[in-house]
Amino acid sequence: MIDIIIREFDERDAETVSRLIRNNLTFVNSRDYEPAVIDYMCRLFTPDYLCEISATRTMFVAEENGKVVGTVGLEGDEVCALYVDPDVHGRRVGERLLQCVEDFALSRHVHLLHLSASLTAVGFYEKMGYRSQEKEESELFGPAYIMTKLL
Repeated sequence: MIDIIIREFDERDAETVSRLIRNNLTFVNSRDYEPAVIDYMCRLFTPDYLCEISATRTMFVAEENGKVVGTVGLEGDEVCALYVDPDVHGRRVGERLLQCVEDFALSRHVHLLHLSASLTAVGFYEKMGYRSQEKEESELFGPAYIMTKLL
């Protein structure tokens, strides 16, 4: 059994979380997106950017044996930037992070969540009870699906 701890993001996590996100984009999302989209997103998710956005959203990290292996954020009613270290995919880290965000949202009296799911992650979110509402196209971020879940 894996011992995963979910805790709030701290600015000291920024370098590790940035690397984790870039690894995900490069080795996982790159199967579904054009190189220009992956390149843009890798340049976006810098440690400084993560510290900046942590001021307006609640961010969590998953730790296994002291190593950060996943991250997710919640800004109002929007789930943001759920990424899991490719080395621990399939070990329910993403499920744990999403459940944490959903519980946090409920504690803030938020009962309907939405997110922009990458093509790579649509199946995961469907399994977690999210329903696709519409497809969106972005020149910078590529195609994604707007998904919602009533908590």
